[in-house]
Amino acid sequence: MAVLAAMSGWSAWFVICNVYEFSLPLDPWALAFGWLITLVACVQSLRSAHRRAWGWGLCGLASCFGMYLLLVHRGLGHGAALAVLVVVALGVFALTMKVARRSRVQAP
Repeated sequence: MAVLAAMSGWSAWFVICNVYEFSLPLDPWALAFGWLITLVACVQSLRSAHRRAWGWGLCGLASCFGMYLLLVHRGLGHGAALAVLVVVALGVFALTMKVARRSRVQAP
């Protein structure tokens, strides 16, 4: 739920910044990556039997999106902020998959 709320807020802010020109325009590639990783993670969490690990992973992805928007707001360039977003979000995703896989092996 947290990751979907984060993506909905990011999408609304994207429309406000890019369509209504309220602020500096946001990078559409970052938004597309955010939605892609969100959809992949949500599908993976629904397929997994270890929802607790994926719950924390999805919350971690939501915090990655907030971190990206904070970096852009604080003046970091779009390219550098996108690179940080991709590296950290893929790291959270990989760590969550590892934890879910480890708990599957240890489960009786």
